[in-house]
Amino acid sequence: MKKISIITPCFNEKENLIDLTNSVKKIFKNLEKYEYEHIITDNNSKSETKKILRNLASQDKKIKVLFNAKNFGSQMSTFNAIKYASGDAVFLFLPSDMQDPPELIPDFLSKWEEGFDVVYGTRDKRQENFIIRNIRFIYYKIINKISLNSIPLNISDFQLIDKKILNEIIEIKDNSPFIRSLPISFTDNVCRISYTFKKRKLGKSKELLKSLINTGIKGLIFASNAPFRLLILIGFVLSLISIVYGFYSIINHLFFIENIEKGIPLLLVSFFIFFGLNLFFLGFIGEYVTNIYNMLLNKDRVYISEKINFD
Repeated sequence: MKKISIITPCFNEKENLIDLTNSVKKIFKNLEKYEYEHIITDNNSKSETKKILRNLASQDKKIKVLFNAKNFGSQMSTFNAIKYASGDAVFLFLPSDMQDPPELIPDFLSKWEEGFDVVYGTRDKRQENFIIRNIRFIYYKIINKISLNSIPLNISDFQLIDKKILNEIIEIKDNSPFIRSLPISFTDNVCRISYTFKKRKLGKSKELLKSLINTGIKGLIFASNAPFRLLILIGFVLSLISIVYGFYSIINHLFFIENIEKGIPLLLVSFFIFFGLNLFFLGFIGEYVTNIYNMLLNKDRVYISEKINFD
């Protein structure tokens, strides 16, 4: 029998955990040629969620739990959890809120059995508000333009990857990579499954704005070095404009304008524009440097306080 690993990051999801694990159990009951393990990585949830996880794990040895020492965010905890996966293939990310539908698991497995190394989902329809939906759309358009590899539009973390791809991913020295585009950077033998990103039924999203922004920046940095080149290009163009304007301003004030104070407001506005751009560029460069620094010191590590049902 082939073994399938399923990774679920979790933070204060007491309303959804029982439904999620029951859904997975029901699905694999009808998939008789597979066995599975469901690895739930908990980001230091409140005691109610932890109690539910302990009860679930005590009743079913296929449910394995990693209790993180603190909230490391879904991306880092997911990447850490896949290191504990022992399956022939791994579902990278099955969210506890079930907005990415578990009922598609058989479809993913069918495509994997056809020989695809990576089967990824795309959230082509979203049951969420107009503003958030379009912000995501614009962001992934930008990512796709600057990436060294073409990233499918609307790609999600809900992906099934073969063990050999997982082994390559684990060798990466970055402890918090942009998981969403990582598997398809190793192979072109991929397949897409489109689905509707569902509205959350129970509870509220625990994904903090800070975590979303951090994931977004990670995506830009991990995609390629194109942002650096873009900044260099913008800096060059602005410098050229500044030099041309400088010569124009000197000639204009010396020969055509009697009152030199007329150019002061424009100079002040220009100063603040370029000062703001400099801060933006430095901040972007700082993100790259910080990422390299954390990789060298191995700082982005997930510390686990307890493991349940792991040999």
